[in-house]
Amino acid sequence: MRTQWPALRGRLAQRLRHGGRHRRRWLALGIAAALALIVVFAAVLPGLALGSDRARALVVERLENLTGRNVSIDGRIDFAILPRARLSLEHVRLGDDDLTVDTLVANFSLFDVISGKGDISRLVLVRPEWRSAHAPAASGEAATAAAVAGLSTPGTGSGLLLGLRSLLPRLGGIHQIEIRDGLFRPAGPGFAGPRGVSNANLEIGQSGSGDTLRLSGGFVWNGQPTTVDLEVSSDRPLREGGAGNLDFRVDSPALSADFSGTVAIADFREAAGRLRIDTQSFTRGIEWLFAPKTRVPELGAITLAGDLSLSGDNAELRQADLRIAGSEGHGAMEARFDGALPVVGGTLAFNELNLTPVARSIAPYPRNPFDFERPLGVEFANLLQMEIRLSASDLVLGTIPFRDVAAVISAGGGVAKLDVGDATFFGGRGQAALTVDGTAAEPQVSGWVSASGIDTASLMNGLAIQSIGLTGTSAVRAKIATPAENWRSILSNLAVSARFSTSGGALSGFDPTVFAEPGARPLAAGTHGGTIPFDALEAKLELVGTTIDLDQMTLRNEAGTLTASGRYFAKNNVVAVKGTFAPKTVTPASAETPTAAAVTAAGGGAAEAGSGGTTGVSFVMAGQWPDPSVTTTPLPDQ
Repeated sequence: MRTQWPALRGRLAQRLRHGGRHRRRWLALGIAAALALIVVFAAVLPGLALGSDRARALVVERLENLTGRNVSIDGRIDFAILPRARLSLEHVRLGDDDLTVDTLVANFSLFDVISGKGDISRLVLVRPEWRSAHAPAASGEAATAAAVAGLSTPGTGSGLLLGLRSLLPRLGGIHQIEIRDGLFRPAGPGFAGPRGVSNANLEIGQSGSGDTLRLSGGFVWNGQPTTVDLEVSSDRPLREGGAGNLDFRVDSPALSADFSGTVAIADFREAAGRLRIDTQSFTRGIEWLFAPKTRVPELGAITLAGDLSLSGDNAELRQADLRIAGSEGHGAMEARFDGALPVVGGTLAFNELNLTPVARSIAPYPRNPFDFERPLGVEFANLLQMEIRLSASDLVLGTIPFRDVAAVISAGGGVAKLDVGDATFFGGRGQAALTVDGTAAEPQVSGWVSASGIDTASLMNGLAIQSIGLTGTSAVRAKIATPAENWRSILSNLAVSARFSTSGGALSGFDPTVFAEPGARPLAAGTHGGTIPFDALEAKLELVGTTIDLDQMTLRNEAGTLTASGRYFAKNNVVAVKGTFAPKTVTPASAETPTAAAVTAAGGGAAEAGSGGTTGVSFVMAGQWPDPSVTTTPLPDQ
């Protein structure tokens, strides 16, 4: 064992000599690395201050290029290189104080900035606020119209697309822009009050090759939280223009819209693709889109979809599907945006169309005394210029059913019109027109209806008139005019004139013997049984406020002629009518036995004239309806 120690000691000594050489080598490498770092920092550190200045100049230059405004910095400037190079600027102003940013952070490559060729890779704008120059405030209908114009004039709504177009060639090497808690308050037409964008948190990013741009995030618009997703892509850098693909969706509790198709990247004024707009409440959707408290009729849920073709200021929606007030229509629509207000037109066909919700939304029934003073919603005629041609196989307005309807709905300049060129109802055909004029100090409603071939029994059932039956074939012509500020003004000033004629029918539910004997008796004594056949019935009515004038009513049959005229005062429920029955001249032979028709027409108990035939009857009906008193007297012999 002892003889092995010399060899062992030799091997240990040899290893110690080799280990020392390794340690000296690593020590030398460490010293060299330290010297290299010292040299690098010695070269870089003097340039950090220069790098900060260059970074600041680069950020200012890029902001001015992006916005086209002069940039000034009123706050602190922080420059950092770890964990990555960035420049932070506080209280940044662009232009004449209309665009401010609380904090702006720019990320970039440090060595590129030092070398003078750096690109900003990311911009973060914290609490940017844009308040454009103030415009004269509008009120009332002018503010409503301006709200619509605000989304169709340059610098306001369409300015969003113009801004996106101008942003594309200015992005340069900036791959991402982030906006945190932004505020945008334009002051153009229609942007008075709290309108605009607030609490905006958006990200704008472009691909490295510049062929794709994405915008996504959320904001509050007109008091409603809204999310937006937009992507523009092309087979070449977007800044070169040309055609590209556009996918866009905006979603809020009030309205959602999405579009997918192609677009001209140069100006975003040429597009083709599929468009869909949905809202659960027409009123809320319009208020969100244009301005709060915009007074429009509540039409319920609305869905509009079709193939959009946009060319400059003109848009067409082909293969359009419209769902409104529970009815579905199909056709095509077009719009122009070259004026102060959009101009909308189109042709729509409905299998079934219910206009009752539309009418009730414009003039809702009063539910309490205060509702009589509530203004009616007629301001919608100021929102746009419109002419829609529509047809419907079945149309319902209140309790009246129409078939095979062809009509035109138009609005513009404060005037809305409904022109029914042809329609079938109650077995006959007719035309009608209704105009709502909101240009006067007090809105006015006027209209007319003309119809012939009406089945009178169906008409009475449709109007829910059951106390008196009327049959025959009728023709009607009527005119209506009234102020329409509220229900009180309508009921107080409604003026209607109507002419009504019926042939080959009968009046039933009324016993004519109530007029047969001289003296006075209540009308209720004759409100059961009985029928008066007639060859012709003609009536002319005038309604003014709460008073109905029966200018003349004439009923003719084979026995003679019954005429009546009078007035009904709805305010105190009083009726005053007088009339006569004049029998036809009969021969003495036939006078001895009056025909049943003569008795019926004359009241069932007409006396005989000595040698002149049947004696006529005059009557006066006066008192509280529905049971006034009736006084009859025989007419003198002719």
